Amino acid sequence: MPKDVQDLICKNIYKKKVSQFLKRKTWKLYYEKKRVQYLDRNEIRDIQLDKLKILLKMAENSSYYKKYIDALNKPIDNITFKDLKKFPILTKEIIREKKHDLIVKDIKYLFPNASGGSTGEPVHFYQDQHYRDNIWASMMIINEMCGWYYGARYARLWGALQDKNAFNKKSNLFWQNTRFYNTFDMSENKLEEYHADMSLFQPEIIISYASSMYLLAKFLKSKGIKPNYPKISIVTTSEPLYPHMRETIESVFRVKCFNRYGGREISAIACECEAHNGLHIMMDNVIIECLDPQTGEEVFDSPGEIVVTDLNNHGMPFIRYRIGDVGIISKERCKCGRNTLRFKQIIGRNTEHFTMQNGRIIHGCFFALKLLGLEGIKAFQFIQDSLSKFTLSIVKTDTFDNLGFDNAINEIKKVIGQDSVLETKFIQSVATTPTGKYRYVSSKVNPENIWTLKKN
Repeated sequence: MPKDVQDLICKNIYKKKVSQFLKRKTWKLYYEKKRVQYLDRNEIRDIQLDKLKILLKMAENSSYYKKYIDALNKPIDNITFKDLKKFPILTKEIIREKKHDLIVKDIKYLFPNASGGSTGEPVHFYQDQHYRDNIWASMMIINEMCGWYYGARYARLWGALQDKNAFNKKSNLFWQNTRFYNTFDMSENKLEEYHADMSLFQPEIIISYASSMYLLAKFLKSKGIKPNYPKISIVTTSEPLYPHMRETIESVFRVKCFNRYGGREISAIACECEAHNGLHIMMDNVIIECLDPQTGEEVFDSPGEIVVTDLNNHGMPFIRYRIGDVGIISKERCKCGRNTLRFKQIIGRNTEHFTMQNGRIIHGCFFALKLLGLEGIKAFQFIQDSLSKFTLSIVKTDTFDNLGFDNAINEIKKVIGQDSVLETKFIQSVATTPTGKYRYVSSKVNPENIWTLKKN
């Protein structure tokens, strides 16, 4: 079938199919969420507080949360944002151990979901229809911020098995005008195959893990290839997008890159707008706290561990959930006119914090940035095995810059300490996580408790 015919079908018939599926309620949420972004900040906070009260009234019917709500010793209608901070942090371990206690009684429909995470140890949980309606509405808004419209051709560089099975059904791919490219295999032969197929398909938007998009961009650049796709934008997600990665991706594909943030447990958290000056938080979906890694206090304009309260999932509430990432939140208004808080930066996983022998905490982006820009490095992984042992695995090419690499290693050794052991290995390929992502840096030292560390 000619592409222009498929475009026309998807733009018109798919829109009708989606409209029937989403029902009137989701469209109402969609228009309301678009309006909320431009309200005064205090009005947005009032909406958050109202939704928090509704969430807590539902959570009263959960055996896990009831004791914490009772301990507030006040009617839920009188609670404030300060009361929210009295709830304990919800962790992946708690969800695994007390999953059934977290579930609200008498919810009619609950949909199972799971997050594999970088370790491959799954976290199973449930989401209700109210959550799904809100996420559908939110994703339409977030997609529009990146240039999406009904019928737009999508290419997905993706790897999560639970998504891949749904996306890869031929009927879904046709109606969504989408093609799927598997990030579990990013060998040179596969990259050539993906490029050739996208050159024919001519996607208008590519959605990808940040590392996969960067790897494709580096490959095309090394071959001197100037792709004539996508036509509108590139959307990166699920991993940190470092400045050097953005620069390479945008220079190779000659379109703007939009970064977005969310997880399987809580989706549609934040997305870049056309100003590309941070990620707008969907404040009617979530309450975000950034907690200082040493004091546990909420901070702005400096790195903090991201703790999320999901305002939409009434079936299994996630209240003050430690999502496992570190970010920086700004109260500054954006010139686009939206009045929501913004992430100035999503720095990455808390497992990307490296604890030195002297107690100093260094974020892994320091090590990543020392290596990302070097000539002749196809891929790498920098891992802290213990306080004094580090392993750097490198996949190099024929243009490997020995001098630049030696200089980078010397800089790294100054930070980790001369008495630490740094083992360098040159390998053929770097393994991905269970969901097909590349983990550039990772620490095995206190990965779950970095934020609770105190100053010496």
